[in-house]
Order: sequence, then C-alpha cells, then structure tokens
Amino acid sequence: MDSFLNIAGATLNQTPLDFEGNSQRIIKAIELAKNKGIDLVCLPELCITGYGCEDMFLADWVIKEAKNQLFKIISTTSNIAVAIGLPIKYNNTLYNSVALIENKKILGIYAKQHLANDGIHYEKRWFEPWSNGIIVFNNDFDCNFGNVIVKIKNHTIGFEICEDAWVTERPANHYSNIDIILNPSASHFSFGKWKVRKKLVINSSEKYRCTYVYVNLLGNEAGRVIYDGDVYIAQKGKLLAQ
Repeated sequence: MDSFLNIAGATLNQTPLDFEGNSQRIIKAIELAKNKGIDLVCLPELCITGYGCEDMFLADWVIKEAKNQLFKIISTTSNIAVAIGLPIKYNNTLYNSVALIENKKILGIYAKQHLANDGIHYEKRWFEPWSNGIIVFNNDFDCNFGNVIVKIKNHTIGFEICEDAWVTERPANHYSNIDIILNPSASHFSFGKWKVRKKLVINSSEKYRCTYVYVNLLGNEAGRVIYDGDVYIAQKGKLLAQ
C-alpha cells in the first residue's frame, strides 16, 4: 500500500420510491464529501430505492428506474469513489446490491449473501442470496458482479451488507489481506442496539485487521420502521469516527 485514502460514511434519510428525492440527497452527500476532500464515501443499503419498498421490489419498472438513477448519479462521481446501494436483477433474479463507482466508472457490484428474514425483515420475499462467486456482468454495467473485491489506489476493498456481518459464516471470513470492508446497512432501531453495532464494527476491524466502515439509514423511512442513522469507522480494533 503506497497511498492514503480519506474515507467517510454518509447516512441518508430516504423515502421508498422517491427516486428524484433520494438521488438528490445522494448527489448532495457526494458533493459534500468532495468538498471535504474525501476519496471514498460509503452510502446506506438500498439508498436509491429506499429499503422499505416491500412488494414494489417485484415491479420491473422499479428496478429499471433504480438503474437509471444509478447512471445519473455516476455522472457526478468525478474524482471520488462512492459505494451506492440498490436492487439489481441478474438472470431474472433480484439481488440486494452495492455498486462501487470511482471517477464515473463502475468498478464492481457486490450482491448480499445473507438476507434478513426475521422480525420485521422479509428480504427473502423479494431477493435471493448470492452464492455464485464472481461473474462478469456485461449487460449495462460492464463489471464484475457477486462476491467482488475491488482496488482503489492500491487499497483492497471488500463488502458486507447489513445481515452479512451478523451471521457466523460471514463474507469477511473468506477475505485475506483486505484493507477496507464497507458495510452499507438498513438496521432498524431498538433500545441499546447502537452499542451492539459499535462493538461489531470495532471487533470486525480487529479480527480482520482492516478498516471497517459501517453506514446506516436514517429516520422513519416507511411504516413503523425507524433507522438510527449511525456511522462507525474503526481500524484494527480502534474506533476512529462515529
């Protein structure tokens, strides 16, 4: 590693299916990160569509519009890298995904491997867990898709999306020599849960000897679900920012 990265997380107060509003807030966060000299900013899970679209995730127009908004946002990513959550369809199957863009180019798209499906979460109704390694996604995106690892300025970056980090057989267990793990999340509020998340991030950064970046949604996005809006960045067991 021979370069330094300024890293940030940007929590967002999104609204399901408010594509214009959601994209405006994403672009505003990107511009703010640029103004602060940030090299890499991580945004929350499914932030283009909103997390709580429920059965509207099954509507093809929603997935197409999410893709359209992604390319609109990509045009604003000159001189910065951005991780953006959205649903992506591959081989007629829908995946909860995060695209990593750098300087207007998609470097790779990670697909969530473990889906939240208890309590208020019902992800398996709409999404499939990814279990197929890495494939080349030529249709529209022209990048690797799946359990991807990407590089920015010689820093190796892996991913977990929310539930991925809470299971025993988590994706991070299979990384080696990873520098940064990005975790865009939509983790609902409950009393004291922020302490558990904070501990998870610190312990993960220590266990995997990396910089671990966790970014949650914010606010009462839809229905009864509230998100804490917390951001944690830890490095090798030390909390750097929250």
